[in-house]
Amino acid sequence: MNSRRLARLMGIICEIKSHPRHTPEEMCRRFNISRRQFYKDREDLARLGFSFHYDRGRGGFVLSAEKVRLVGGMSMADFFALILAVKGLAAGSDFGLAYAGLRGLRNLAPQLPGERAAEFSQALEMLVIQDGFGCRPDIFQSLMDAVSQGQRSVLLIDGAGEDQSLTVDPRRLVLHKGALYLEADGLQPSGPGLVAASRIRKVIPMPLYSP
Repeated sequence: MNSRRLARLMGIICEIKSHPRHTPEEMCRRFNISRRQFYKDREDLARLGFSFHYDRGRGGFVLSAEKVRLVGGMSMADFFALILAVKGLAAGSDFGLAYAGLRGLRNLAPQLPGERAAEFSQALEMLVIQDGFGCRPDIFQSLMDAVSQGQRSVLLIDGAGEDQSLTVDPRRLVLHKGALYLEADGLQPSGPGLVAASRIRKVIPMPLYSP
């Protein structure tokens, strides 16, 4: 299941929890999907332990089952809502807050039962890091390691024709206008510079540490 599909499933759960009076037609418009796709999504959610149906007598959606509970009684829907909230933070301007949310979610994901733990851990990385930060998860982790260890690194940067190689001393990761950047020395002649994490193709650590 790709991250965008999973994001839609999470969104459907959150929407039903917060706006149960929506009709199936409104839900289809909200997520820009066909009625057939909506009911297929409902079947997939039922397999994940979240069952619901539309009750015309009550004029809204009714939860039939919400089986999975995490630490502190948190429901699957609560967990999904947190992932979407942190994804929103990752597209904002406060990297520290977004990363704190990501760390918390990484601690919660393994508590899901069976194969869902690995599936949702992977989806979490894709939704928050790739879709939110706009950065490959492996590049993100390499940059975090380089920053935390103060390790000089060679960056292979996506150029106009071919990749460029830059040797830098990483300082920190920052969010600017919804995109993730690495602030580092060595990117410009005087003082630190910024490079978009989305342009970094590889991070090669060197056996040297930043002064």
